[in-house]
Amino acid sequence: MTTAAAELETEVRRLRIRIISLTSTQLDEAAPPAASRREAIRSALTEFSALGSQARPVPRLGDQNLADQVVVLLEHGLHSSADLPEAARDERIRTLTEAAVRLRRRLA
Repeated sequence: MTTAAAELETEVRRLRIRIISLTSTQLDEAAPPAASRREAIRSALTEFSALGSQARPVPRLGDQNLADQVVVLLEHGLHSSADLPEAARDERIRTLTEAAVRLRRRLA
């Protein structure tokens, strides 16, 4: 496993814990520029899908599934990057990691 991949996996764990810890009330709170943390997460899900899952539509599931959706999309992006040439793989992993960090910071 590369250092970049390990960093992404660490960020996935951090995000999962952060999202699971949010109550419904906290999900309703603003997370500029999003109207709420919930919408920030849903927007990030769309971004993660665009980056690593060929922009497949992301279903709008309940709050209890948000963390799982984040984990699945980020891990899929990581695994799908394995088929890319090294430079493209590193770029995809770096881009996914940056997007994950942005979301985590927005949820703080």
